[in-house]
Amino acid sequence: MKIIKIILLGMVITCSSACSKFLDIIPDNVPTVDQAFQMRATAKKYLFTCYSYLPPLGSVSDNYTFLGSREIASPYPGSQAPGIPDAIMQLCYDYQNIVKPIANYWDGDNGGVAMFTAMRTCNIFLENIGKVPDIQEAERKRWIAEVKVLKAYYHFLMLRMYGPVPIMKNNIPVSADVEAVKVKRDPVDEVAAYIVQLTDEAVPDLPSVINNQREELGRITVPIALAVKAYALVLNASPLFNGNADYAGLQNKDGQVLVNTTFDKSKWQKAVLACHDAIVAANNAGFQLYYFQKPFDLNNISDTTKKCMDIRCAVTEDWNQECIWGFAHSTTTELQRECAPRNDVYSYTYALWAANMNACEIFYTANGVPIEEDIHWDYANRYTKLVTVPATMRSILKPNYTTSYFNMNREYRFYADLAFDGSSYFIKQRPNEDNLLYINTMWGSSSANSLSRYSFTGYWPKKLVSWKTSGDGGSYTADAYLWPAIRLSALYLMYAEALNESEGPSARAYQYIDEVRRRAGLDGVVQSWAAHSRNAAKPSTVEGLRSIIQQETMIEFIFEGENYWNMRRWKRLDLMNRPITGWDVMQRTPAAFYKVRSIYQPRNTYKDFLAPIRQYNLYVNGNLVQNPLW
Repeated sequence: MKIIKIILLGMVITCSSACSKFLDIIPDNVPTVDQAFQMRATAKKYLFTCYSYLPPLGSVSDNYTFLGSREIASPYPGSQAPGIPDAIMQLCYDYQNIVKPIANYWDGDNGGVAMFTAMRTCNIFLENIGKVPDIQEAERKRWIAEVKVLKAYYHFLMLRMYGPVPIMKNNIPVSADVEAVKVKRDPVDEVAAYIVQLTDEAVPDLPSVINNQREELGRITVPIALAVKAYALVLNASPLFNGNADYAGLQNKDGQVLVNTTFDKSKWQKAVLACHDAIVAANNAGFQLYYFQKPFDLNNISDTTKKCMDIRCAVTEDWNQECIWGFAHSTTTELQRECAPRNDVYSYTYALWAANMNACEIFYTANGVPIEEDIHWDYANRYTKLVTVPATMRSILKPNYTTSYFNMNREYRFYADLAFDGSSYFIKQRPNEDNLLYINTMWGSSSANSLSRYSFTGYWPKKLVSWKTSGDGGSYTADAYLWPAIRLSALYLMYAEALNESEGPSARAYQYIDEVRRRAGLDGVVQSWAAHSRNAAKPSTVEGLRSIIQQETMIEFIFEGENYWNMRRWKRLDLMNRPITGWDVMQRTPAAFYKVRSIYQPRNTYKDFLAPIRQYNLYVNGNLVQNPLW
């Protein structure tokens, strides 16, 4: 019986091996939990241990959402792709399973972070921080608040991945009997409410801004706490969990319903308030949408280049004014090696992360409306028509170069976020607009002479490569920026979404969408659709504005992994099943190169809205139930 209990403690939810598990992660030279809280210095190390479970979102080997979103594709599992585990690539090609789930956050293996261990670590801290004698009470309260928000965030990560999960309010004692450790899943609404409770409790004791930036950047603040709350309430109000009849059968074995299948509009109203409060707190703390601050030696760059840098550097500029929460532990060095095309400067890159051409259709035209709606854009011939680039577009495309119409007259985010044949690649080493670096991807060029170092679609996600990353032909030095886990633009778009779903189209909803569009160099929603769309009235209906907000969100966060979750909470199988397509990249002439080929057709069903729980966990714990269709 004792052996069975130990196994259960270890396998039920990995919340698990108590002190023996903790011994693997406590600060150096601290052999027990009690000793970890005997003085402030060791307790502070334990505080940072609670932070250590934040997922490495900028890592190619750990963040499966990059490829899982299918906005980025990489060669098939087993092919040469340095730095990318097969498991991560497999998720891109529908290899998810219940025997050894990919990105298993439930147990913390196969590319996943052990979230239940993280929650248990937070609980140990909260249970023991009161014992520390040499700490001022205000600091103790701040640390407690930080850990409560971390605990809320870890619950949120599990909620959006698995839906209903066991709430870890307190740790299960090692002395608990066998039945006590057989936890069951808690309903989605209760998990969301617990996240809200933790963040609300934390806010009064958190700083609004970090004053000691040299030592404390990245630690929890009021804007971060309120943003986590907003994310959780928007998720809970979204179609996946709000009136989703597909989950009518998702119940615990005692009959407890885990997802409310009746639509509740008040969830969106709560999300409106949460987003508003998060935005106000962020603005009061000095956060605003990022605009590129030109160094003194870049005074002569064009307005077009600056606009592209406004967009690109919102991700790659460390601690910029839009980054509410940055994950400093998450290095982006290898990420940039995967995303940067080989060229005369960057010859030592992997260059294997390809932007899915089909996903690139999401970008608007230069008129700020979808390509299929723009009355001035030749949608029907977007692939087959070849054009010559005019000299007026030299900041983004090589003058007098032959390209596909698909690449012409698109919005600034298209050119800021993508590298492709004939596109400019603005970097610190070549900042002179009379000597811009242009990409040549025709087969046999410096960017296209080896399938082991080449995009198989003809596009790269330039958005994820810092303009300060450098090379000299035989080397490559990445400007490793921290990962922006929460950006202000996300709160703006979620606020607009919540307003539309709760109140319908309104001036306030337009205002926050238009703020994001203005940074991208676009006119407002109403003005753009009235002047350029076949469906001029689209922004005036709930359904039409919902479609606009979702497309705006998909564009703004393309390649960042966020849309992996957005597609699921919206229940957008059409987006999840976009085929992976690209040009015929092994060709040497434009006429042969610019032909679309299909690479892979995803086949998601609604089971893929939630991740599976490992089957072994269900064997060990008879109270757990699996997600639908797994």
